[in-house]
Order: sequence, then C-alpha cells, then structure tokens
Amino acid sequence: MRAVWQAARFAVRRRRLQTTIITLVLLVSTGTVVLALGLLATVDGPYDKAFARQHGAHLTVSYDPAKATAAQVAASASRPGVTAAGGPFRSQVVNVPETREDGPELLPPGPLTVVERSVRDDDPVDRLALRKGRWATAPSEIVLGTDYARFPFDPIGRKVTFSNGRSFTIVGIGRSITRSAQAWVAPGQLTAPDGLQMLYRLADPSAPAGTVTAGLPATASQSYLVSRRQATEAGTTIIPFLIAFGIAGLIVSVLIIGNVISGAVVSGFRHIGVLKSLGFTPAQVTCVYVVMTAVPGVLGSLAGIVIGNVLAGMLSTTLGDSFDLPTASGISAWVDVLAFTGVLAVAVVTALVPAVRAGRIPTAVAVSAGAATSRGRALRVQRALARTRLPRPVSLGLGLPFARPGRTAMTVTAVAFGVAAVTFAAGLNRSLTAYLADSELTDTVQVIVPLDDGKPVSLAGRPGTAKVAVTRFEQAHVPGFDRPVEVKAYQGDITDRHGYRMVHGRWLGGPGEAVVGDPFLKNGGKKIGDTVVVTVDGRKAALRIVGTALVDGGDTVLTDWASLTSLLDREKPADSPEPSGPRTRLVTSRLEVTLTPGTSPEDYAAALRTDGIFAEPASEGIEAGQVIFFGLLTLLTLGLTTVAGLGVFNTVILNTQDRARDFGVLKSLGATPRQVLTVVLASMAVLGLVGGLIGLPLGLAAHHVVMPAMADTGRLVLPYGLMEIFPWPLMLLSVLAGVVIALLGALIPAGRASRIKTAAVLHSE
Repeated sequence: MRAVWQAARFAVRRRRLQTTIITLVLLVSTGTVVLALGLLATVDGPYDKAFARQHGAHLTVSYDPAKATAAQVAASASRPGVTAAGGPFRSQVVNVPETREDGPELLPPGPLTVVERSVRDDDPVDRLALRKGRWATAPSEIVLGTDYARFPFDPIGRKVTFSNGRSFTIVGIGRSITRSAQAWVAPGQLTAPDGLQMLYRLADPSAPAGTVTAGLPATASQSYLVSRRQATEAGTTIIPFLIAFGIAGLIVSVLIIGNVISGAVVSGFRHIGVLKSLGFTPAQVTCVYVVMTAVPGVLGSLAGIVIGNVLAGMLSTTLGDSFDLPTASGISAWVDVLAFTGVLAVAVVTALVPAVRAGRIPTAVAVSAGAATSRGRALRVQRALARTRLPRPVSLGLGLPFARPGRTAMTVTAVAFGVAAVTFAAGLNRSLTAYLADSELTDTVQVIVPLDDGKPVSLAGRPGTAKVAVTRFEQAHVPGFDRPVEVKAYQGDITDRHGYRMVHGRWLGGPGEAVVGDPFLKNGGKKIGDTVVVTVDGRKAALRIVGTALVDGGDTVLTDWASLTSLLDREKPADSPEPSGPRTRLVTSRLEVTLTPGTSPEDYAAALRTDGIFAEPASEGIEAGQVIFFGLLTLLTLGLTTVAGLGVFNTVILNTQDRARDFGVLKSLGATPRQVLTVVLASMAVLGLVGGLIGLPLGLAAHHVVMPAMADTGRLVLPYGLMEIFPWPLMLLSVLAGVVIALLGALIPAGRASRIKTAAVLHSE
C-alpha cells in the first residue's frame, strides 16, 4: 500500500493541472451542498428547539368576555387533546395614535394587543422570555414585545400614551415564541378588556381550533404554525433553488472528474506500463488513480465546507431577529460530515470506472502505446468537412471532437449544465424582479406626496405627470393576526386596479368588499367569499373578500374609499369602550404619482419640494434580504459556469496533448499560430453550441419546477405571466452562453497549442 501511496503522490504532483481542476470542482460542489443542507437545518431547527424550551402554545384563542365567564373559558383546559393550558388572561386591543405630546414616537401608530399576565418561570404554556429590563408588576407599567421595541435608544423608563388617554411606563422588553401578545401589563390594569385569552398545548399540534373552542364564543384563534412560518419562511423560500444548484453541481462534478481521470488514463499509458513493469497489480494501478482523485478531492471538499459554512452563517444571521431567542450558532456537524463524505464518495465512485480500465490495460500494450494516440476515428467526418467551403482551419476544428466521442459527450454535457444554470438564474431573476415590481407597484407609483391632514395638492398639468391617485390607509386590528394589518383605499373609480396584479377572484366591484394577498388568507384561515372584520379604535367594518392580488407585504387589505373612511371618523362611536372626545390621529393620505416615460422620479420629487410640496421617490431600493438572495444567485451561477468552463479547459488540454504531433505537422506544412488557434477554438465552439441547445430546455425546466416550489415554501401564489418571461432574444442569448463558456474555457490552452514548437513535437519522426 505504501508503494501505491508513493506512486499516487508522485502523479498528483506531476499532474498539477488535473489536480487543480478536481480541487476547484469539488470545492464548488461541496460548498453548494453545505449551503443548501446547512440553511435547511438552520431555519427549522432553532425555532423548534426554542419553542420546546419555552413551552410554546400550539393554539392561542381569544374569547368574548361578554358572552362567556372566565370560569367557562378556563374549563376548556380539560377538553380532550389539551395537554396543558394557560389563562384566561384579560386582553384589550388599544390604539397607538400618530401624534402625541409625550415626546418622540415610541410605537408605530395602529392597534396593539395588550394582555394582563403575572409572569412566572414555571408557566405551563408560553413562557415569556425577558430580553431587557423587568416584568410589569405595578400600576401603569408595561412590557413591550420585541416586534414593537426596536429603538435606536433605550426605551426603558419612557412613557407610551394610547388614544384612550392612558399612559404606561416601559419597564421591560419581552418575547413570546408564539407571539401571543404585543405587550403585557400587570393584572387589573386594563379598564375595558375586550377578550379572554387562552393558551393551549395540544397532543396533536395540528388539530383544528374547533376541537377546543366548540360551544364557546371564540372571537379569534391562531395556530403556532403561523408564527413558525413567519420565523422560518425567509430562509426556506430559497431552499429549492439551492437544492437545484447543488444537484447540478454534483452532476457537473461527476462529468468533469470522469473526464479528467479518463484523460489521465489515455495520456498516461506509458506511466501505467511502467507501474505494471515494476510489479504493480491491476488492483494497485486502480488504487493509484483513485487516490489521485481522492487527494485533491479531500482538499477541495474541506475548502468547500469552510466556504459553505461562511455563506450559510451569513444567511442564517438574517433569521436571528425572527427567532429572538438564544439559539445554537453555526452549521451542525452532521451537515459538514454528510457533505464531505457524500461529495467525496461521488468523486471516488466516478473515478473508479476509468481507474479500473487503467488497471486492466495489459503491460505490453501500455508500454508500447506510449503517448501515441489513435488515428483515423474521425477520418470520414474530416473528409466530408474538407469538401465544404469552410476555411480549412475551421473544418479541421469541427472534425476534432469526433476523435474522442466519449470525451466530447462529457464536455458537451458539462457545458449544457453551465448553460442551464445561466438560463435558470436569468429566469429566476426576471420572475422575482417582476414579482417585486408588481407587488410594490414599481411601474405604477414612482413618486409619493404625503397629504397633511387631507390638505389638497394639485399636480394636474405638471410636466412629467401621467396619473395621480389619492389613497388613504390605516393600521387596523383583524382577529387572528398577531400584528396590525394595513387597510388601504383609493379615491375615485373603484374599478381601477391601480397596477395591482390579480391572482385569484376579482377586483373590487362595490362597497364592503376587500382584496387581499394570498398570505393574508393563509395567516387568517380565510378564503375568497369569507368576511373579515377590521377594527380601528373600536369602530368595526365587515368586508367580504372577493379576490387576491400581489400586494407589498402579506397583511394588507384593499377596500373601497367609503368603507375605510367609515373607520376614520373623528368622533368616537357611542358604544365605544374608550372615553369619547377629540382624537389625536392624523388621517394618513397621500398622492401616488405615475410619471410619463423618461421622467426621473428624483428630479420630479425635487421640483415639487422646490415649490413647497413635500415629495419623495416611491422606490426605497433593494432590501437587504433581496441583495443577499440575488448576490447568492449570481455567486452560484458564476460558480457552476466556472466549473463548466474548467471542464472545457481540461478537454482542450487533453485534445492538445493527443494532437500535439498533428499540430506539429500542420505547422511544418505552413500553418500559422493563428490557424492552429482557430482549429482548437472551432472544435470547442461547436461543442458550446450543442451544449447551449441542450442546456436551454434544461434551464427552462428547472425554472418551471423551482420557481413554483419557492413560491410554495414562501406561501405565495404566482399569477399568470410570471412564469412566461423567456422571450426569444433571451433564449438565443442562453444558447450563445454555451459558446461563450466553451471559448473562454478553451482560450488559454488553445493559445498554448498555437505556440507548439514544430521541432519539439516531431523530434522522433
């Protein structure tokens, strides 16, 4: 075995190019696998561990205190399937005004769910985690949830005033793993509770709420699966495309490693003969070539693990705010072990086939073959090409791939996967860009003009103005949601969709109707045709859901102007539990301006500010998560195309070695270095073209599989048109990408072939 190791180590040092190619190929493949598996484990594991540690509630239910007593609600804890329960806790939806006299704004305006709780470390359900300060124990003290307490300053000791006139001093920041409330106060602090909250742990966490709430006046219920999805969906959305790149990377690795080792066997006949003449058995010769793959494979896999861990760590940190609880950092060891052993095993098994072939070559054949290459295999093709009007260097180059059909097939396939990666990435980029443009109304709203308490602003006839829409919106409370939702309406023609792309159902057709996003239906357990009740300061409106559209954020309700303004009347309703009197809220209205083509939003907004009208461009730029995703998409695409280019590079090196004597003969007959360069590049250009034609449908298929899978994991529904984003010029560019990959991979070795010294290669003639 020592002799095998010494021979393999010598071969690794002597074949530096092949060693480098194998190392780089496995680096990219292992890094991609670690990234995919590591992120998959990171986005799910920490939440589940934190949920178990905090005894999270599988079901959070609010009951109407006017229709059921606390004792009746508490009795639900003994119902079948309930393993533990907490409550009932008195709760109240209070409103945070937009303008206050108590200093800087601490909380975003809108409804806030406050619950009375005495916090204990041994609470059987939903143990709250104190992130800062202390729990509320005295009158007029409040603990804010972390979702509403991200300040650039220390909020402890500051006061928050609600629209009912009550003020509370912030004494702590807490967190519920199931987001059972947005703030907590001591028992007896709510003057007008409108709910009795119960928290349940269930034997079957996926059991419907009706098994617990039957016969009781439940006003809202929420499964822990909602908060789990909200905490993990940012990471799980990109898992399908990571898996796709991981599979493609492994396939390309198999092709290139097989090509490299096969080439090493073909070009190393003399080396094989020497080994056998020294007494190496066929099994030992096979082991030499397997070890030649394993050594750089180990180095590449280890480097890929390091890079994959770094990238996965960068992505997983973006999810930390979603968990907001102590969690394990880094990628699990099993991910690294699985990626290392799996990718290395694939490489070794791939190398085994040509390695066994090397061991079976008879000694006499190996020694006598030397560096000679088989001739005449592509003779008929060369003769047919010679009869064409193509320049002679081009015809010679086009016939070169037929001399090694096996090598040619592997190279074409590697290029095809590189083209598939480019096509897939381009399609994914276009689909996601179109989705974001539609959901954020990028093509419809370019400039925003806030209206000061409804103060009219006229932009009619202003240069660059194509359309102006008056919109009004308000933060509202909707039963079943752990955070406020935005209710938005446009003034004027109710049938105008204002750029929103419909997904299901229809657009607004009359008063009392609503259009929402598909995530809203899933979060609230609703469907088209159901009624949703929105509440602002105790005033309620029942809206019937008639359709779903792409909206910015999952918790937005689009309705008619009259329905929204009925919620924003300045006088309190007679039956409001809060004290009557003037409100401190400013009506939130604004103009959404559509510009004529070619008009700069920045210049238009600047011109308005010059005239004393505050305005700003609507685009807020790309969010950090989008930057990470598109950056990762670009990185993986470059990695896979680079690997494909390395496959072409290796093929040209092997072809150059095989045809060194032929190139010498050509130069002795008067061929110039440029003509030799043309021969080599022409041979690779045709392989790139064939690879592009094969890779294009592969990339299209991957896009049409992965994009819906990403949408499904992100709880999104893709409307018609977002998948049909491949015009023929883009498909043509994808095919030409194969030619580019092939030519770039062949350029350096082709230049080397053109500089071959005639005397050096023909010295034995």
